[in-house]
Amino acid sequence: MELGDAVKSERADDAGRWSSEELLLRVAWYYYKDELTQDEIARRLLMSRASVGRLLDRARKVGLVTINLNTEYLDAFELSGELRRTFGLAEALVVPDHEKEPADHHTLNARIGLGGAQFMSTHLRPGGSLGVGWGETVSRVIAATNFGAVGPVHMVTLTGGVEGYLPTILSSKGLSAPGEVTTEASDLTSATVIPSPIMASTPSLAAALREEPKIQQVLAQARGVQHAIVGVGTPTADATIVHMGYLDADDARGLRERGVVGDILGQFFDADGHVVDLPIHDRRIGIDLPDLARIPKVIGVAGGLHKAEAILGALHGGFLDVLVTNELVAIRLLGLERRRPGPP
Repeated sequence: MELGDAVKSERADDAGRWSSEELLLRVAWYYYKDELTQDEIARRLLMSRASVGRLLDRARKVGLVTINLNTEYLDAFELSGELRRTFGLAEALVVPDHEKEPADHHTLNARIGLGGAQFMSTHLRPGGSLGVGWGETVSRVIAATNFGAVGPVHMVTLTGGVEGYLPTILSSKGLSAPGEVTTEASDLTSATVIPSPIMASTPSLAAALREEPKIQQVLAQARGVQHAIVGVGTPTADATIVHMGYLDADDARGLRERGVVGDILGQFFDADGHVVDLPIHDRRIGIDLPDLARIPKVIGVAGGLHKAEAILGALHGGFLDVLVTNELVAIRLLGLERRRPGPP
């Protein structure tokens, strides 16, 4: 056997002795720290380039490698600046689109969630408090945020509706049960939740629940948070609040007939951002939109062209200080605003 063949054989034996975790770490280190190409890693480890690519992909999926973009650069998008100036926002983050929006709203929500997580990771501070709204996109932001890099943060839910989104948040962060809970391993993050649905079955039941000392205590904490992250809903048959059974398709149609374009925290508003007087609000449990407006920084995370009018109504209502959305929606919002008739 020639020397080169012996070296190859020895490397192959070494590779066979490595655990899958060690092999994953070696590939990630070679690529991201040593800046070797995938071809160079493949030659070094005597495997195919495709295998190296799969290992790098797995390293990202299991969290061994995280890729962060400085949101100050994302904020420099021309669309971000236009959104800030047009709607008086403190900040705007526009997530680049592919050629067109995906038909699957969940895929888009995941992209918006990553953008929101980038914002959270660079703006939250150790010891801070974060109010958490209701819905899929919000839960994706929390799931994607690296709270370990941020430091201790206390989360407080802004509404009831625990069964709708909290399991995703808790399981992704190592938290366990509703109530006052903390991470067992590092105590990096804690969460206080409102132990009720977002909508009670009757106004009288909602009133009784709001009188409960525990719920009053959490609502008081929610009103005092430094940051809040909220989604923007729509009165449509495929809305999260409909899927969760709080409303049905007929309810959603009735809301549209009353001029409702969207909701935040289960409170519904019209195109001018005025909260619409609705009986359903009497069944709701959570802080009100005027309470939300007093929170120092409210981050809205919402995307998809089907939500453009709802997001625009939220902006007109002044409910958001920061908007995280996708590129096509940013263009649509600016176009709608330009065509909006001025005051008489």
